[in-house]
Amino acid sequence: MTVYHDAIEVQSKLTPTFHDVTEEAKAALERSGILNGILNVYSQHTTCSVMIQEEAHDENFLGIKTLMQDLLNIFEKVVPTCRTEGQYLHPGPK
Repeated sequence: MTVYHDAIEVQSKLTPTFHDVTEEAKAALERSGILNGILNVYSQHTTCSVMIQEEAHDENFLGIKTLMQDLLNIFEKVVPTCRTEGQYLHPGPK
């Protein structure tokens, strides 16, 4: 069985962000030369997740896809944006 490993680097901001890595994943698959198998995309970071999402063609006035804005609205209810020092216990002093 052939195994190929590649990495995609993305940089987030202090606020929740979304990165479409579809084209990078396709390019990695092309570089692998593998024609039949499974492509696994995952994140090694604890505060990042990989999700499969349908395309939303509409954007809000900030240029955020409306489907992603719906997710941001839910995140804001669950874990509100940090607005004051000490609101959250992480990252700690170490």
